Amino acid sequence: MKRLLLWLWRVLPMTYGVRFRALWLLNQKFLVGVAGVVVDDLGRVLLLKHTYRAPHQWGLPSGWVQRGEGPREAIVRELKEEVGLPVRVLSVLEVEADPVYPRVDLTLVCRPDGPVGDLRPLDREIERAGFFRPDEFPGPLPPPQPDLIRRALASLGF
Repeated sequence: MKRLLLWLWRVLPMTYGVRFRALWLLNQKFLVGVAGVVVDDLGRVLLLKHTYRAPHQWGLPSGWVQRGEGPREAIVRELKEEVGLPVRVLSVLEVEADPVYPRVDLTLVCRPDGPVGDLRPLDREIERAGFFRPDEFPGPLPPPQPDLIRRALASLGF
């Protein structure tokens, strides 16, 4: 059966749009999440206190990739929406597929793009925001975020 379908795919005249719709119907859909390890010049990490997360309210800034944007654009947008902080993405630290749910998460290493100033929540999802040294985190972080932070800091020489 698979051979027949592959042969039809090759020989039938189909536009890109028709091929895309067929692929869309035949393949699993999944979410793409992004998280940013934002490190300032002093080696402190940006953490946000989220209003909807339990039991770990404090954590890395994160969100979903929206249609038409890439992961880098998504984390830049999320940080502007949540705390008004412009950042530049330096590298991809990790890409991880969820073993249970149809989801892929990308963790990106970022630096503030300009002076940080006072951070204040701009979104109802965020209660507080701040840069913290790893030995001064305001609360436990969700796994695997402590390990991601250690790896990001090491990659930047902190």
